[in-house]
Amino acid sequence: PPTARSIALLLAATPTVQDAQPGVLHQLLEFSHRYTAQVLSDALVYAEHAGRSGKIDQDDITLAVQARVGWEFGGRIPKEYMLSLATQTNTTPLPSVPEVFGVRLP
Repeated sequence: PPTARSIALLLAATPTVQDAQPGVLHQLLEFSHRYTAQVLSDALVYAEHAGRSGKIDQDDITLAVQARVGWEFGGRIPKEYMLSLATQTNTTPLPSVPEVFGVRLP
């Protein structure tokens, strides 16, 4: 497959890797497939939470990758990125509460 060829070329182009067993290529293929599937699955959950069922944005994928890196590799999502997302989300005003809905509290 083209993905296997790309990974093999990356291994061959890395000067610190002089020789690798054939199983390494299969492990890297499996890891890349599993990682990509999990990131896209997480991005879909973020999109559904944002009210965009079935439509993934670049921001969803970025957040999924950063969250997965933080969870798997011990890093954290940068505070500045979370603040920019919060600022962008908070610019949209909340809908007004209708006058005839339920009990009105002071």
